[in-house]
This record gives sequence, structure tokens and C-alpha cells, in this order.
Amino acid sequence: MQKPFLIAIFVALASGIAIGTQSSLTSSAGKVAGPILTGLLINFSGGVAAGLILFMIYIQKGNGLFTAIKTPTWGVIFVAGLLGIGIIAGAAYSLPKIGIAAGLSTIIAGQMTVAVLVDTFGLTGGEPIPLNLSRIGGLALLALGTWAILPKS
Repeated sequence: MQKPFLIAIFVALASGIAIGTQSSLTSSAGKVAGPILTGLLINFSGGVAAGLILFMIYIQKGNGLFTAIKTPTWGVIFVAGLLGIGIIAGAAYSLPKIGIAAGLSTIIAGQMTVAVLVDTFGLTGGEPIPLNLSRIGGLALLALGTWAILPKS
């Protein structure tokens, strides 16, 4: 395998570990603060941290930092940010009720379903990846695994 590919695999794994860790923290906070407040506060704290990092990068790079970003992209960024609030609030609501493992498995099943559709139709500008029996089977196995890990009470 090529080095950039392996690096991407490890970065994806680290991101998954971070999501699992964040989900545990979100579940804990959601039990105390409630899902909506938890979603808003987590995104706010992440926004403050991102703002500080952006400010430091801006000091280094100057005014040209944002010039490449066109107006439609700002809308995409805004909608993605709003979705982030819903994602965290949804996790804060569901994870304490069904457990971290079942919750993350269900979230991942949803992510993979959307990802296969996006890949199939090339919706984000990438080369379309044909939908085939292997990909459908992978989604079916993921759904079966998600069902198997859900609490049965």
C-alpha cells in the first residue's frame, strides 16, 4: 500500500477513536444537562476552540486566508455546522437510552447509508462509485450487526 493511503487509514482510525471518546463524554453530559443544551454547549466550546485556532492561523497567513472560499461554500459550511448541533444533540439524547455501542453502531449505519448514496451518485463532486451487490451486502451486514448489538429489553 502507498504511504498516503496508510496515513489516511490511521487518521480515519484516530477519528473513529475520537468519535467514540466524544460519544462517551456526550452521553455523560446529556444525562445531566439534557440533549439540546449538551448539543449547543459542546458545539459552542468546539467553536470557541476553532475560533482561537483560526485566529492564530490568520495571524500567520494574513488576509489571504479566506479569499479562496466562495459564497456558496460559506452556505455549505453553515449548514454543516447546524447539522453538527443536531448530531451532538441526537447523540446526547439516544446514547444514554440505548448505550454507547448500540448508539454508535446505529449512527454509523446511518452514516454509511448516506455515504453509499453520495458515492453512488457522485454528489460531492467525486467520481461516482457504482452501487453493486457487494456494497448492498455490506450495508445489509452493517444493518444486521446494528440490530444484533441493540439492547433487547
